[in-house]
Amino acid sequence: MSSRTTVFLAALVLLLPSAPCRAVFHIADIDEVNSGAGGDPNAQYVEIRMFLGGQGEVKATRLTAFNCTGTSHTVLLEVPNDVCPAAPSGRWTMGTTNWATLTGVMPDFIFPASTAFANNCGMICWGAPGGITRPQDPPTWDPGVLTNYVDCVAYGSYSGPLQPGDAAPSALPAGDQATMSLQRNTDSGNDSLDFGLAARSPTFNGTCPPTTTTTTTTTTTTVTSTTLAFGDDDTGCVPDTKPLLKCGDGLGRAFGNAIRAVIKCHQKQAHAAFAGTAIDDEPCETGTGTGKSAKEKLDAAIAKLASMCSSQQMSAASAEETTLFAPQTNSASLDAQNGNVYCDGTTAVDPSGDDAGTVDVAAADAKNKLKCADTVGLALGKLAVAVIKCHQKAADARFALKPFGEEECEETDPVKHKAAHEKYSATMDKLDLTAICTQTCLSRPNRDALGTNVISQIEAANQVAYPCP
Repeated sequence: MSSRTTVFLAALVLLLPSAPCRAVFHIADIDEVNSGAGGDPNAQYVEIRMFLGGQGEVKATRLTAFNCTGTSHTVLLEVPNDVCPAAPSGRWTMGTTNWATLTGVMPDFIFPASTAFANNCGMICWGAPGGITRPQDPPTWDPGVLTNYVDCVAYGSYSGPLQPGDAAPSALPAGDQATMSLQRNTDSGNDSLDFGLAARSPTFNGTCPPTTTTTTTTTTTTVTSTTLAFGDDDTGCVPDTKPLLKCGDGLGRAFGNAIRAVIKCHQKQAHAAFAGTAIDDEPCETGTGTGKSAKEKLDAAIAKLASMCSSQQMSAASAEETTLFAPQTNSASLDAQNGNVYCDGTTAVDPSGDDAGTVDVAAADAKNKLKCADTVGLALGKLAVAVIKCHQKAADARFALKPFGEEECEETDPVKHKAAHEKYSATMDKLDLTAICTQTCLSRPNRDALGTNVISQIEAANQVAYPCP
């Protein structure tokens, strides 16, 4: 605890009898710091301990990271709400979504991972200037002035200025980047004595009903962003209202259904070409006015969502639809990617040239090759839908400030092995046992690459349903 906090605590004891209902936020300090854990450098976390009750009026306080020499600083978070309950010795937290995924515990407030919050050295500061009144909102105070903060913790090889009253930085890093974080043991005003490495202890206190959206920054000295980015390998941001969230979830479902529907159209077309009766699959894909085609159903689903969606979501959805239903001249279209599945032989699945793809009608095992391609295509469709569902669950959980292991849903489930990618791989394992995939273009390495590519495309398109402002 800084000497400022200690002095303020003593002063408050004298003031409380005349102002018993006044809530403050200064009687608290930084209790735990972590940057990098479990091999993930973006798993970052700061815990605040309240020494008295009523220290929950923390809205508009700032969390700031200083570099190793103290010559530059980055505001990681402007706290968007108060914490409830505000109990004596209670602890509330700020962290990244990577931390939540790693530990399974969602912090009270999320900030975007930042390289400014280094592991080997630096200083983390939290708080706001003032006395027993609420923090200035919005804050206009200088985040580079150390006396503006309630508490600062310097660590590692930090060589810059210290907060008045702090004797020396801790020589330890902000965690061992595995299982331990930098944690406070005492409150002597000397970080070199007060902190040690101990097993990380993630916690969640609870927040008061929000009155504004989260305001964060990834640039120095200024606060710019108003939403929470998905982070990791996913594009997009978590919506800040329920209607926009419902719109995003609905758009994901609609596009997932459309992708699977088009794949089935391509399958029918390939079988027709194999039988020597080539057909035009456009009635199946884009329709003839009956409302039963893949595109017509997608259009109808988007129209039903329109009242909940932002203009940005509607515009992005329209652009994505145009891309997916474009001819094979657009490499990102479903028609072009059909050639990655029906990729053997010389008989074109679509003599008109709109759809890519060929089938082998002459080989002795031609039927097996076609069955292999059908199985891969359907599995890729299921994979796309499953990854979209993981994104929906992640958005819903983060909107509700609840933990959700997206990577466990999407890539690897260490317990049930039911992750989207694992299910696709299991289907490929079964296909290997049948030995029907004799075409080189659908060798196991190529099929694995197709699965990875689908995941990458869905991650890149996540910003269609959940755009950042």
